[in-house]
Amino acid sequence: MKKSAIVCILCFGTALICACQAGTPAPAETYATVAERPVMEIALDSPVAAAKAEVSAMAWCGDTLILVPQYPARFQNEGQASVFAIPKAALEAYVGGSSTDAIEPAMIPFDDGGLKDEINGFEGFESVTFVGDDVYMTIESHDGNEMVGYLVKGSVTGDCEGIILDPDSAAAIEPQADLSNMTDETIVIYNDQIYTIYEANGVNVNLDPVAHVFSLDLEPLEAIPFPSIEYRVTDATVPDADGIFWAINYFYPGDTKLKPGTDEIAVEYGLGGTHQELDQVERLIALQITDEGITFAGLAPIYLMLDTSYDDSRNWEGLVRFGEGFLLVTDEHPTTILGYVGR
Repeated sequence: MKKSAIVCILCFGTALICACQAGTPAPAETYATVAERPVMEIALDSPVAAAKAEVSAMAWCGDTLILVPQYPARFQNEGQASVFAIPKAALEAYVGGSSTDAIEPAMIPFDDGGLKDEINGFEGFESVTFVGDDVYMTIESHDGNEMVGYLVKGSVTGDCEGIILDPDSAAAIEPQADLSNMTDETIVIYNDQIYTIYEANGVNVNLDPVAHVFSLDLEPLEAIPFPSIEYRVTDATVPDADGIFWAINYFYPGDTKLKPGTDEIAVEYGLGGTHQELDQVERLIALQITDEGITFAGLAPIYLMLDTSYDDSRNWEGLVRFGEGFLLVTDEHPTTILGYVGR
């Protein structure tokens, strides 16, 4: 289905009134067509390959890729909740073509310190990042009808052989809009400061988006401006030396609560070919941490080639740098997909 065109209605009288629904983009014909990147799927073995894994976060712990299910307690190993771990060498072999065998991630113990039981309306873990032997994660929850996010700190045991969270470290983060299932879902660490990014930053739902800032000890600092970005921001890479990082910018057409406005990124840079035929959005955007706040980095977005073999959009929830490209992972929609995208 092509992108919807602006609908103009000629009313009785002398005025020509153009009635545009919130979120209706400009006609697809007005966008330049830009290149898209194919996603190379990396075969995985159970249990992480099952949709029920609901992988919601991913990050490098040294040379080990950690994939975090939204509910680690679902995956018990010797009576202990678990997350998944894949050695970088196995990923390099698969992407490089020297191995075609499905990768079976190891299950490593995950101790949440009782947070899943202590936090009202616990809705799972949403992001993860590592700094040395420290780990930082965000948690999504609801307190009654209101969403509440949490930032929590923990430690890594051995050579990325386990994760233990400190329940006393949990710092609450108030949401920036009255939207269900939306909290600060992304963590970025730069120059010894933690930045958490809210999931919905579009003009029609978040009038003044900010990134929340914390010290490495989770002391709240002054929030900084964040750009208006339509659709969802679900994860990001580690920043480079200049503070530039890439983030997932995703839209599922059924997510009407986001009320998308004009897609300014597409207006400026163009739209991928399959994106001009389908309504979902799957792309990576470059942002930068500066003295003025988090801003666009001035780099063209990377559009992922959309895959019509699936009945549903690919809900990308995790992103890391990998060589000259990226690794991405989906949650349960349409199933667990670990993919590689080249630059």
